[in-house]
Amino acid sequence: MKSKVFFLPIEKINEIGKFVEEIGIFDFIKEEEKIALKIHFGNTKHNNQIPPDYLKDIVRILQNKNCFPFLTDTNVLYRGERADTFSHMKVVHFHKFHTLGIPIIIAGGFNGTDEVPIEVNYKHFREIYVAREYTEIDGMVALTHFKGHALAGIGGTIKNISMGCASRKGKFAMHANIVPQINRSGCVGCGSCVKECPAGAIELKNKKAYIDEEKCIGCASCVHACPEKVISIPWSSVSPEEFQERIVEYAAGVINMYRDKFSSLNFLINIAEDCDCLSNPGEILCRDIGIVASKDPVAIDKASVDIIKDVAGKDVFLEKRPNVPYSFQIEYGEKIGLGTSNYELIKFS
Repeated sequence: MKSKVFFLPIEKINEIGKFVEEIGIFDFIKEEEKIALKIHFGNTKHNNQIPPDYLKDIVRILQNKNCFPFLTDTNVLYRGERADTFSHMKVVHFHKFHTLGIPIIIAGGFNGTDEVPIEVNYKHFREIYVAREYTEIDGMVALTHFKGHALAGIGGTIKNISMGCASRKGKFAMHANIVPQINRSGCVGCGSCVKECPAGAIELKNKKAYIDEEKCIGCASCVHACPEKVISIPWSSVSPEEFQERIVEYAAGVINMYRDKFSSLNFLINIAEDCDCLSNPGEILCRDIGIVASKDPVAIDKASVDIIKDVAGKDVFLEKRPNVPYSFQIEYGEKIGLGTSNYELIKFS
């Protein structure tokens, strides 16, 4: 059975409110329900993120339903902007998301450790770790800026929900098979990582930090605790195929919590080669195209790729990264029942 994917051309972007109401993408939302608008707030060094002005009508429609919508994301795994709640909120205000007039919640706690384990029983994970707030709401709408990604090939709804809803421990589990690495030549033996490690997995030997791999729980707290920045994440410890399978499992685990109370919108604008997390996301690969919406996370990401390919006249993501085919996540998403790549594209007119 085909999933429905709705398309609003960029020329009609000022009709986004009418588009959303006519396609019924929010029909599942009831009065007084708590609805997360899962978004990426971007980076202060560029403006590739979804513009808040594009979201005004969406917020208005939700408020008219007398539900409780809120914008949300989690703190990131690496150092830099959005590593903690204070720096994250600076980005929020820099891009004026607060002007939308609804609550903004950075989920998972200040250090990204406020988590709830969810049983999933997939190939890579038997359990996933999700920011607590996402287990206490009624539904979720993914608002995704669609772009490229170094390991996933594309950053669409699946990537937004998986990495974006995981606790710090969950994010690390998707990225790596091994524990954080310490560059001991730069370690000064200050003990900050020892104090912050919740598992007691780090100790000082001869004034250098050592991690006990058997005790390490992969939360990455030590990465952020180190003032000398000599503890790092082994980003390349999983292949693109395995990484994509892992994010699909996390996305499925999160979305399955809401059953039929999930929908997504992909914004095909500022389609850059890399993620919004980066201060320089690279070149723009295709002109602005519009918005696609669906209740199927696999179908919407597949449709987004197909639309961009059609407009650009080539596969811009595969051309940029021939060794990172995004098809892994589409195929695996179908395999575990997250959605289907068989869709019907319905253009708004």
